[in-house]
Amino acid sequence: MIPAQNIVAWGNVAPWADQRQIEQDLIISRAVVAIFTDPFLREALRFRGGTALNKLHFPAPLRYSEDIDLVRTGAGPIGPVLDALRVVLEPWLGHGQYESSPVAPKLKFRIEAEDGGGVPIRLKVETNISEIEAYDPPIDLPFGVANPWFTGNASVPTFSREEMLATKLRALLQREKGRDLYDLAHGLETFEGLNVEKVADFFGRYVALSGQIITRAQAEQRMFAKLARPRFLTDMQPLLPTQQAEALTDQKTLQSFTSVFAAFIERLPGDTWLRTAEMRRRFGVV
Repeated sequence: MIPAQNIVAWGNVAPWADQRQIEQDLIISRAVVAIFTDPFLREALRFRGGTALNKLHFPAPLRYSEDIDLVRTGAGPIGPVLDALRVVLEPWLGHGQYESSPVAPKLKFRIEAEDGGGVPIRLKVETNISEIEAYDPPIDLPFGVANPWFTGNASVPTFSREEMLATKLRALLQREKGRDLYDLAHGLETFEGLNVEKVADFFGRYVALSGQIITRAQAEQRMFAKLARPRFLTDMQPLLPTQQAEALTDQKTLQSFTSVFAAFIERLPGDTWLRTAEMRRRFGVV
């Protein structure tokens, strides 16, 4: 689909270890511009999730991310939004297979890869239709693509840094992906003036949307359970540039865990977990 030399050129912007990751990154980048230069979609959607963090919010992308996560800005039928997404994406991505969901319907694309290996590149465009309220004033951030295959720019509606990290904290505590831990730690390192109290507050609000409460004790127990599972941390290494992947040591992981634990987990409501002190000693968390 994309000439090989243009994928190589994009590797200077997205220096991922695998060529297919670079190719997909370029496809995602074009899709973001296509979506948010459409006047209707720009009013109807905001960009959220790990791809938005890495492409918009971080000073430079920390890692490869493979999906586009969107959020409705208002209630109403989803059909017109999906139709508009098809209009801007299908002419160059091909048909998007629709997957229904009461929370986040999806369009799934399969794109022929440049390597000709017969294994398509997959792109999922997911639209959350249940979390339309933004707890912080939404912001617009610039995004652009400059490549011989495609060039374009967009002003992309998204969420505040605090709200982005609040949903990432929810992901960390509700699923088993180490990338969530590293994204949060990187946000702590790079976001000057970050209001961690707001992150904890927004986290509680998002969890409450599904009728749940995660107390400090529950969060601490879940965090140490993750640290005890070596596989929890193995998903991050393939998403990094080669040099950074080699530098991802156990010590770096412990530093990330410690910073996230202190900044966010300890700010959640409720008492500490009864075994937290024991777990700190066991894993060397100071």
